[in-house]
Amino acid sequence: MLNFCGKMVMGAAFGLFMAFSAFGLSGCKSEAGGDVKTADCGELPALEYSENLKMGKLCGEDYAEIRSIVGRDTLIKRFKLGAPLKRVVALSSSQVGYMLRLGLRDRIVAVGEGRYLVDSLLYVRVQKGEVAEVGNGPTLSLEKLMATKPDLVFDFATGGGMDDYERIGAIGLSLMLTSEWQERTPLAKAEWIKLFGRLFGVEALADSIFEQSKTNYTSELQTPNSLVTSNSELRTPNSELRTPNSEHPCPRVLVGMSYGGVWHAPGGKSFTAQLIKDAGGCYLWAADTNQDLQFSLEEILQVADSADVWVNPGMFATVEDLLMAEPRVKYIRAFKEKRVYQNDGIKGAGGGNDFFESAVAYPAEILTNLRLCIQNSTNGADSTRKGFDWYHNIFIF
Repeated sequence: MLNFCGKMVMGAAFGLFMAFSAFGLSGCKSEAGGDVKTADCGELPALEYSENLKMGKLCGEDYAEIRSIVGRDTLIKRFKLGAPLKRVVALSSSQVGYMLRLGLRDRIVAVGEGRYLVDSLLYVRVQKGEVAEVGNGPTLSLEKLMATKPDLVFDFATGGGMDDYERIGAIGLSLMLTSEWQERTPLAKAEWIKLFGRLFGVEALADSIFEQSKTNYTSELQTPNSLVTSNSELRTPNSELRTPNSEHPCPRVLVGMSYGGVWHAPGGKSFTAQLIKDAGGCYLWAADTNQDLQFSLEEILQVADSADVWVNPGMFATVEDLLMAEPRVKYIRAFKEKRVYQNDGIKGAGGGNDFFESAVAYPAEILTNLRLCIQNSTNGADSTRKGFDWYHNIFIF
């Protein structure tokens, strides 16, 4: 049994707040049906890394508190945690990833769209009809969802037109919005495995996995950065930028791609920016605190000669795709030197990207993988580590 209460920290969307209130954000209901007033019980303790998840006891009961950024608003919900869940619907890839890491594949009774699954066993179960497909966003079937009789539906909110959580909440199913994808560091995202451990009664396993991940990640951070860039000095005003474990200027990293003449890139306080820093790179816009960045292609070409490495070139998987979408990327130094890395090295039968599925629960492995690319240790993916090669050089394969 899982019950929730919550509050909305308002921005401008009063209508959104009213929609939430319609399915019970104003209070919590106990299993006996009475109000559970947790406000007098104090605050839940913060976790070590996560900014969006808290867990602990309030008035002698186990609770989780989840913060989600929904458009211009912040939604905070508290969930009373009860008996282990047996049947759940997972509508995002990362929710599946945490459950797979914990060996909980059999608890998933439905997913959004099975073609995007990377896990081969779960993919086959969807193909056989053993795991239902209920759709996402406007295509979500409430009838199919109800038919699965889940203990809980895992969903997420973006504030955009694809959100479907209001429709799910309106039919009375237990609903949890997870916001691990809004975390800004790999270890913060990985720490969400603790929530899944508690929900499914495998807390000790989840804690053990996270502690090992933390140890491995911290150890990888201490690995000296050995790359010497292809030129004697980096041709930017900040040519002396260095990472903590390197005597050499760090490689400058470009992220993103142009769509319709506008280059989209993550801000300097993002998950990607932190991962690049930890992997020994210097993100070109590391000092920019905006969440998302946009530039004209002309602005990008002005700094193109300073980019040693190009990571996450939009949705494009091949050199040909990049050039077809925007021929002028050939002037970017990292492209000319064939150092462009995409994160889709592990895909499922239907084209799903494992970077968004299992990789969330393997932070140290992601770090090692990207470090090898940025440091040019193997000119791309490491052939001895095929199981964790999310990032790969698009010029090689």
